[in-house]
Amino acid sequence: VIIFIVLIISNSLFTVDEREHALKFRFGEIIQTDYEPGLHFKVPFINNVQKYSKQILTINNPQELFLTKEKKNLYVDFFIKWKINNTQDYYRSTGGDELVASQRLLETVKDGIRSEFAKRTVVEVVSKERREIMSEMLNDAAMNARNLGINLIDVRVKRIELSDEVSESVYNRM
Repeated sequence: VIIFIVLIISNSLFTVDEREHALKFRFGEIIQTDYEPGLHFKVPFINNVQKYSKQILTINNPQELFLTKEKKNLYVDFFIKWKINNTQDYYRSTGGDELVASQRLLETVKDGIRSEFAKRTVVEVVSKERREIMSEMLNDAAMNARNLGINLIDVRVKRIELSDEVSESVYNRM
């Protein structure tokens, strides 16, 4: 009997860390989302709780090919900084799966980079308008990310490399 009581009590309590968001479900339906850090109560076997990080998460994208306005290939290496800002929207749009959220966010950012690079020449992309490109792309991607319950904090290009054909044509001009 004592073991049963201890088991019920231990399944009735859960803690929320200050670095976490928590969702409480009743039979799979969200019933509460805003939990302060601390100890909380749930009904065992009826309610369950899922927790998500409040911390800033990073997606490192490996080098990828993008085309410019002149149909020249550029290899771009970038990263994304993001965090969950609306747990309920995040759960509904991604099923609470960080991998799904990362993939959707990555596709949104890639589409933004692709469309911004397609409007510009190699010279504009590499030197002149890099900040403007990132700013426009970040604003567009951030609006789409809000629908996922995500706050897109930053997108930075680590490196832009010219493809072999572009490098060769640059050297030939020299």
